[in-house]
Amino acid sequence: MRYLITGAGQIGRQLALDLSEAGHTVIVLRRNSAPVAGAHVRAGDAGDRDDLRAAALGADAIFHCIHAAYSAPAWRRELPHREQAVMDVAAELDIPVVFPESVYAYGRGARSVGEHSPLAPASPLGQVRAALLEARAAHPARTASVIASDLIGPTAAAQTSVVLGMIFSPVAAGRTAWLLGDPDAPHAVTTIPDLGRAMIASVPLAAPSDTRLITPTPPARSQREMAGDAATALGLPPGRVLRIPPALLAIAGLGSPMMREMFHQRYLWESPSELVPGRLTTELGLTATPWEQTLSACAQTLSAWAQPRASRARQPRTARA
Repeated sequence: MRYLITGAGQIGRQLALDLSEAGHTVIVLRRNSAPVAGAHVRAGDAGDRDDLRAAALGADAIFHCIHAAYSAPAWRRELPHREQAVMDVAAELDIPVVFPESVYAYGRGARSVGEHSPLAPASPLGQVRAALLEARAAHPARTASVIASDLIGPTAAAQTSVVLGMIFSPVAAGRTAWLLGDPDAPHAVTTIPDLGRAMIASVPLAAPSDTRLITPTPPARSQREMAGDAATALGLPPGRVLRIPPALLAIAGLGSPMMREMFHQRYLWESPSELVPGRLTTELGLTATPWEQTLSACAQTLSAWAQPRASRARQPRTARA
């Protein structure tokens, strides 16, 4: 089969690998012609209907995976018109579109998100995500929105993954992990490979008025537990974890759009947050990657970086001077 992926970030690259390894033809439409493993790359704009139509001809589905800077103004500027263009072309060609989706649109309802949970955004980013979901539901194209929590996995980067950037990476480096919200509140974490498998399985479930599906995700764990698990997997002593004071986050947000949005999003980390298994699990039998397996994969990625730092940390202070 033939699939089009728009965007080549952490989700798009994982999908390209999974689909190509399964023997499918993969086209990636991105703004430049840099290669993507497992895919044929076409340079173009996902908001340009001519670019989309040329890339999507003959495709069996579109996976729309573009993103934008972590800023509500950037999301409003970059995302809605591109989603509209993708859905217009998909409806014209009669092919489904599958979107990765976050829990942001559910606001404080993210304590427990299921397939029929109501939209109740509680932040500027959440308002953008809710508007996108409403636009999908109103469009005649067949769509599926596959909901995941915070992401981690082999294609994640510290700047795009809260868990990797704020928990695992500091632990690996022997530094204090400064955490958002309550360090002891359970918080669901979805692996990118699980999200990719869920998106692929969702293609035949896409429907007009949008289908919302839940990515299989392990039971929620607290940030403190995640930090301890990461240290154990890396063979390091337990690290120090501290909560970022909200006032400090607010001050940092005065000069940083990303920190401003993190201040608005901190509610997600102040209370428990989990995903309720849905049709992908109950009907199709998809299950989440065990947490221990995810930790092992992360440890392999981080160990080469962590070991030199751990060795330096064990040296006498005079030797490090």
